[in-house]
Amino acid sequence: MRWLQQFALFIFFFSMNFEVWDPFQTGGFFSISRLTGIIYFVVSVPSMVRYRTGSEVRPVLNAILLFFCLLLFMNAIHAESVNDHILDNTILQNIVLFWVLVNHERTNQLVLEKGLLFFALGSTALALLFYQGIGIEYTDGRVSIFGDNENVIGQRMCISIIIVLMTVVQNRLQLGKFRYLLLFTIPVMLGLLVATGSRLAIVSFVIVFVAGLVLLKTKAYSAKMTVFVVGGILLLLIGYYSMQNEILRTRLLMSLHEGDLSNRDAIWEHLIPLIEENLLFGVGQSGYDAFCLATFGRDMSPHSVVMELLCFTGIAGLVIYLSFIYLIFWRSYLSYKQSGILLPILLIIIVVGMLLGSHILELKLGWSILAYITCGTLSACRADEPDILHSSTTYPTVIAE
Repeated sequence: MRWLQQFALFIFFFSMNFEVWDPFQTGGFFSISRLTGIIYFVVSVPSMVRYRTGSEVRPVLNAILLFFCLLLFMNAIHAESVNDHILDNTILQNIVLFWVLVNHERTNQLVLEKGLLFFALGSTALALLFYQGIGIEYTDGRVSIFGDNENVIGQRMCISIIIVLMTVVQNRLQLGKFRYLLLFTIPVMLGLLVATGSRLAIVSFVIVFVAGLVLLKTKAYSAKMTVFVVGGILLLLIGYYSMQNEILRTRLLMSLHEGDLSNRDAIWEHLIPLIEENLLFGVGQSGYDAFCLATFGRDMSPHSVVMELLCFTGIAGLVIYLSFIYLIFWRSYLSYKQSGILLPILLIIIVVGMLLGSHILELKLGWSILAYITCGTLSACRADEPDILHSSTTYPTVIAE
């Protein structure tokens, strides 16, 4: 059963790149990732009776459950009918997914890191479809595949490139020389990232790439200098290649010179009075939906998790959710400090970017990354961090090979 659960996990992670693909045109009811997610959940059911929420994970789980309870309560208070948005099934399913993934990692070390590599391979497959012209659409010159959001696709490519780089450089999965073949996937994914015209994705990639160069631990000073030189050259080449895309170049220059935020600022301007009037606890998703219908005539995303949380649950919910993120960030920091494991802290940087200017509450990938950081790095935790981590096991520092 263990091998079946692991196989289902790998297929599920691979398919996250096709999260909105609805090949049977069911109007969003069916998708490939939903099917593989159900399969993974079903094969995990027999193992759930053995799941135990240990003291090292409980604070994280308690924080997100408290947030969800507050969200549910505010939805119920501001609902005008039973048909209103009261129970957010997507967020609830993602919390359950988070719990299952954490426990899977606790019983099968490194399985989530292997899963992330399969996700990167799925991103490569998606990029290859782009080059073949399969499922692509253009909106204002920006590429989308299977109707997915351009920014989300760009973020997936960014995350996958970082996963591949860390898999090759730190070799935590012990893939030997075979891992160098993975480097050929990077130009493929980079091409799609640039084609999406996503400013958030390219800026996130540059920030994380530079952070990786600075934080990477090496055996000698000369090796560190080599990393800086090679990394700097690669960054210049990537920057030059990216600026050849007129759409991306124009969008970046508009952000730099005009402060253009793709109409986000106009949306936020309408939302600020709503937030100010309901500062402490917000109006729930039901109240937010009613406000958008009255103000914009349709559903409207603020394209910022922080703004969403302020609207849904006010300062109280924002503080609770940020405490959840902080607990996870602390784990990524400790894993790096104790063992030099770099991938978690690089991924948390991307998560912060998604919180500020994108989506994460409803994205399976975001919750999967948070689960990986939460439990996939427990081996690097210190025993002297009460209420945060309790593992006393120490491991050798992971350095570039």
